[in-house]
Amino acid sequence: MMEKRRQKVINDLDSAASERKRAETLANEREAALKNSRQEATKILSDAKDNAQKTSTEIVAGANSEAASIRQKAEEDAKQAKAKALEDARQQVADISVAIAEKVIAKNLSAEDQKDLVDQFIKGLND
Repeated sequence: MMEKRRQKVINDLDSAASERKRAETLANEREAALKNSRQEATKILSDAKDNAQKTSTEIVAGANSEAASIRQKAEEDAKQAKAKALEDARQQVADISVAIAEKVIAKNLSAEDQKDLVDQFIKGLND
């Protein structure tokens, strides 16, 4: 009976040692898995930060490019508007000058002088 008891204690001790070893192994595996999970989480965060920075840079570059394009178009539109305004002003000045010249000529020339001018003009067309 003592031998049985001794054998049982030995078996229990061996079993406990085996279980302790197995528990240590599981604890080590869990610790390694936790460490890997932390490393993966750190990598994911780092990648997300890099992607966010890259996207931000691309968005800013696109916005700057678009702003430059809009600014250039606005400058071109302004130049065209200025050129058209100047051309319109020149045309109005020319029209006004012709109207003034017609009035001046009509006041200063006699009917005979006007007829001579028209005849000279017609003669110039035939040459």
